[in-house]
Amino acid sequence: MNEVELYEPVCTWLERVLREHYKRMYIRVFDSHNVKLSQLINDLGQQKLFPQFKAWDIKVDITGIISNDKKGYLALVECKIKQLTLRDVGQLLGYSIVVNPILSILTSPSSPTDPLITLLKDYGRLDVLEYGPKRRHIRIAKWDNVKNEVIPSSLLPPGRLL
Repeated sequence: MNEVELYEPVCTWLERVLREHYKRMYIRVFDSHNVKLSQLINDLGQQKLFPQFKAWDIKVDITGIISNDKKGYLALVECKIKQLTLRDVGQLLGYSIVVNPILSILTSPSSPTDPLITLLKDYGRLDVLEYGPKRRHIRIAKWDNVKNEVIPSSLLPPGRLL
């Protein structure tokens, strides 16, 4: 399996999760790994909902857009096939600091590396996952290739996804 093969099932899963949580909003999910987020927002005509979009010179694997006529929110997902490392967290953290999404997920069918688990669980350094003025956290989760969904019990930090 390669990383690109994860995009379609992750898109389907994310769309389902967002629709369940944001019942009165318009939900769209995109495999956006080949396009800058600023270009995606522009191409979709969503500039008014995301006034800072011109500064979003990043390529995120999966982008979810939650919107209505007056407001818009983003969900970002980075997919990896290897074990997740602090470097992977750093990549998504940078994107999340810039965009301030309502949901930011790092997922892989492989478990995080021992050093990353030690940092987060043993030393309690969940602060390294924080971004935005509302102190949101990147969510790290193991992907289940059979069920095509995140394994809820694998979530770091633990708890509900949304």
